[in-house]
Amino acid sequence: MKKIYFLLFTCLLTAISFAQTSDLYFSMYGEGSSNNKFLEIYNGTGSDVNLDDYAFPNVSNDPTVVGEYEFWNTFPSGFILADGDVFVIAHGSADATILAAADMTFNFLSNGDDGFALVANDGTWNDANTNGTVDAGEMTGFTVLDWLGDFDGDPGSGWDVAGVTAATANHTLTRKTSVCGPNNDWASSAGTDANDSEWIVTDIDSGWDNLGSYVGCSSDPVLTITSPVDGTAFASGTTNVDVSIDVQNFVIGNPGAGIDGHIHWTLNGVSQPMKYNTDPESITVVDGESYTVFMQLVDNSHTPIMPAVEQTVTFSVEFPCDLQVGTITTTCDTETAGVDTYTVSIEYTGGGTSTYIIDTEGFGSVGGDDPSSVTDGTITITGVDEGTNFTITFTGDISDSSCDFTRSITSPACVGGVVCGSYGDIIITEIMQNPNVVNDSEGEWFEVYNTTGAPINMQGWIIKDDASAGEEFVISALIVPANGYAVFGINADMGTNGGVPVDYEYAGISLGNGADGLIIECSGTMIDTVIWDGGTDFPDPTGISMELSLTAFNADDNDIGANWGEGSSPFGGGDLGTPGSANDFTLSVDSFNAAQFNVYPNPVTNGFVNITSTDNNDISVAIFDILGKQVINTNVSNKRVDVSSLKTGIYMMRISQNGNSITKKLVIK
Repeated sequence: MKKIYFLLFTCLLTAISFAQTSDLYFSMYGEGSSNNKFLEIYNGTGSDVNLDDYAFPNVSNDPTVVGEYEFWNTFPSGFILADGDVFVIAHGSADATILAAADMTFNFLSNGDDGFALVANDGTWNDANTNGTVDAGEMTGFTVLDWLGDFDGDPGSGWDVAGVTAATANHTLTRKTSVCGPNNDWASSAGTDANDSEWIVTDIDSGWDNLGSYVGCSSDPVLTITSPVDGTAFASGTTNVDVSIDVQNFVIGNPGAGIDGHIHWTLNGVSQPMKYNTDPESITVVDGESYTVFMQLVDNSHTPIMPAVEQTVTFSVEFPCDLQVGTITTTCDTETAGVDTYTVSIEYTGGGTSTYIIDTEGFGSVGGDDPSSVTDGTITITGVDEGTNFTITFTGDISDSSCDFTRSITSPACVGGVVCGSYGDIIITEIMQNPNVVNDSEGEWFEVYNTTGAPINMQGWIIKDDASAGEEFVISALIVPANGYAVFGINADMGTNGGVPVDYEYAGISLGNGADGLIIECSGTMIDTVIWDGGTDFPDPTGISMELSLTAFNADDNDIGANWGEGSSPFGGGDLGTPGSANDFTLSVDSFNAAQFNVYPNPVTNGFVNITSTDNNDISVAIFDILGKQVINTNVSNKRVDVSSLKTGIYMMRISQNGNSITKKLVIK
């Protein structure tokens, strides 16, 4: 989505200075922090282009077949890319600035080591498979136009570009405006230094303001400050900052034959010696100060060229953060079977240099030594309810301190009279053992089921593994409802694993990679154990969630690998904690398939839940509150169920079709 400026002079200049490109090509690429990733493709051909005749296949960092694409990616059907415009592909969770320029989202962009190609139909497009999808290496009849990396194998962290090591990782790449077409020779495109490369490499998360506004095949002079990124705050103690530049279509040097001019520049408004080269400028800096560098191209007579070509960058150096937090301890004030309170003690050094604010999110009372006036001491936070985890934020005065950091506080288990159950009262029914394979580094979870007809208080119970590491944790507070479920997970939102809140966040234990197991104990009494059998089926080595068969809901049978099967969805989490569907795997090949239903949104925030099915027959829906009372009984109409009458909370929803039923947890917010 190109930014167009309706200036008569610019229009006239465009007619003179810009030429047509030979075909589409990559014009910008970003591999930034978090999911701030994007690709930009430029059409300067002189004609509108239908993107149905183009694709952008890619490989992972270590392709199965060297030189061959793994994933065939297409543009929105029928999309016409106007002449002079760009098409922006962005990660769906990118910064709002990036998404504002995006024409489509694509969540499998490069981490720096995944090669992408821009390809065009050579007139013989052919998908050898007729199943409606293009599998790895299957498509024929295309020509590679342009590259970002290659399909030749793992480059390490990334590919070198313009002499910058691993530049495709943690950088922004912008095609030089002098480029007039695609280049199917990646080595030539990447180049060996800033002069022979077709790309300008800038720092991570830079260039977003230019995304969507590229113009290529231009002979106009261009000046770019490539480093630092505008607005950068350097750490306290930084003594020098290098300002790096790139100049195109303008020869810099002392006046003479073939020289177009040089650079005038200022630092905080003060003129600096004229610049006759493109070498970086090293600026001496001190803590707590801000700096503005302005540069412009001038001709040999010191007159700014017209139209003006100039750049400004502002950066700063932070004040020091003298406050250092040391050991943090949590101590129960009392230990009873009820909810107790606990005290947090935080040792610190380096106080007395700023006025500090300590924010505990409203939990407890802050006391002890005051770091605003006491150099070294102990901060106390008293009266925090057991089971409450929170974050403390330490902030210094912005006039003399850069301190702005957090520490996480986890409640201790203030266990009094632990009430233990019997063997098999609580059993393990679902496991996500290796979430990395579904692109979620944090997302291990497991589900337990209360087999009894009464609620069970698991406070003081122990979850541990059977590995030599001996990992374990003590449950601080958790009640599992009668014949109900609870989910234990590493993080509250479960990442890509369905986005379902967990009932208890745990730490200090890993589900392992096929060699460990899970044990539930209470005061030395074994409640349940599931030990991995090391085979190919239990747990599933691909990372898809594993579910216990409904015919094996007891502590004896759930330790037999044959009684477990693949979860009901690729990421499992969509059915967490749901009687009858979180565990819909059965040993029968005729089992009712919960995956045929799609229930969304869940949690519900707008008063309606949608239910779709792969089967066109009627669907009946019954919804029950947590006490088992039926609150809604209806047939699905227009794929929507009105739940606006329900209060905020957790419900059970029984979905019936063709004489079969499943039950899913429904969350109303």
